[in-house]
Amino acid sequence: MRLISLSLSPKGWGKESSTYAFHFGCMNNRIVLRSLVTSDGCLTAMDDGMIIWKPTLGRRQHTKLESLATVLLAFKNINNSLESIIVGDNCGGITHLSIPCLEVINKFNLEGESIRSICSASESTHRLLAACQSGSIWMVGDQVPSRKIHLFQNEGPITSIRVSQDEIHLQSGWQRRVLDFTGCELSYHDISDKFKKKDEIRAIRRARLLETKKNNLNYPAATTLDIPAIIA
Repeated sequence: MRLISLSLSPKGWGKESSTYAFHFGCMNNRIVLRSLVTSDGCLTAMDDGMIIWKPTLGRRQHTKLESLATVLLAFKNINNSLESIIVGDNCGGITHLSIPCLEVINKFNLEGESIRSICSASESTHRLLAACQSGSIWMVGDQVPSRKIHLFQNEGPITSIRVSQDEIHLQSGWQRRVLDFTGCELSYHDISDKFKKKDEIRAIRRARLLETKKNNLNYPAATTLDIPAIIA
């Protein structure tokens, strides 16, 4: 692996790293919202709508979207090379871009919904599942009736979504659900239950400490609050 170092001097960027310095210097006044690093190159989505593709070999490409990217999804071809990307944005837009030219292949819109997660619903890009901030789950694609269809509604925002063996796996915070494509729930797991049990145990312990404090005025007050007490 070849390491690249950047150096700054009063005269400007070091000559040896001019290409990389230009790449990072252009981002100086902007914020990276999303990034995708692959063996073929690095894709970054900026806070002004700019999408930048910096290949491992070749020229840097960029394009600008009307809205801000919230999620990136990459697709590879049969040669295991990056072929295209899907960009979901904060206004419900889903844009399919080619690699390396970043030309628009296809576009979909979910009526102002902010896209939280995207996955492929098939082995190609013909059908995609999109999960939104409101918890709504959509399928989009040229092979989908009217190019988009609302599948079902989740109770809260979706953190991540994926399809495995015709089952939809949803992650929403600490909650994990598995559903079929009709929205029928196949399994449900809430990891926060572990924390609820710990809270119950802590509440019982505090109640006992308060009772001990009530019966013994010399008992350290810090111990009652579950804080390590220092007794002289």
